[in-house]
Amino acid sequence: MSIIKAAIVDDEVRNIHILRNILENYCKDVKVIGEAQNIHEAAEMIKNNPIDVLFLDIEMPPHNGFQLLEMFPILNFEVIFITAFQEYALQAIKFAALDYLLKPIKVSEVEDALEKVKKSKKGRLNELASILKDYVKNNDNAFSKIVIPVNDGYNVIDLKDIIYCEAFDSYTKIQLINNVSHLISKSLKEYEEMLSDKGFYRVHKSFLINIHHIVKIIKGLGTAVVMSDQKNIPISSRKKDEFFTQLKGVINL
Repeated sequence: MSIIKAAIVDDEVRNIHILRNILENYCKDVKVIGEAQNIHEAAEMIKNNPIDVLFLDIEMPPHNGFQLLEMFPILNFEVIFITAFQEYALQAIKFAALDYLLKPIKVSEVEDALEKVKKSKKGRLNELASILKDYVKNNDNAFSKIVIPVNDGYNVIDLKDIIYCEAFDSYTKIQLINNVSHLISKSLKEYEEMLSDKGFYRVHKSFLINIHHIVKIIKGLGTAVVMSDQKNIPISSRKKDEFFTQLKGVINL
């Protein structure tokens, strides 16, 4: 088994020691080759010591972890973010399908994150980091893409190409234009939280739809919408009034 070369960047020495101890005692195929407490030390360390994965704290006043990533035009290592919970950061990370650890750090979560690193394509962060930077620099409404995992890596998807998301137990089917779909190991609720202010609406316990892909509204005892792929999606009775109110702001009814 090849050794994973890791570096830790955190402005608090205590946090570095905790994570290093976890890696040394529970992750035998990981070698910590460097540590830093600010982004400038970190940039120098990474340039001089090639790594496979970077454990990166998000908040390091007066800087943040995203600024460190911007110092590298090409990222040929994976990143696992560390945060004590910053809502904007977690939202951005969810959009970009990046891995993160919440403080206090748990051994099992470190192990799970490293398993993802082993399975991922090296350097896949290049495109994801670009999306993440856009999210941080712009407001939510300017954000127009998400990244989803697929068998051979990650796909970057325009939100306008998503017709609807459908729940399948703890999984979500994302239906795209051109008869393309993906089954993702995230709940529909997670996608609802990410997309509810991007023109998507949860019309039913099993469906989150892109209202811009509605081509017909069927009224009556069983109110439903027909989507651009001709899928007939029911609107739950308790959602109906709220849905039509929201729809009026986008479509002339």
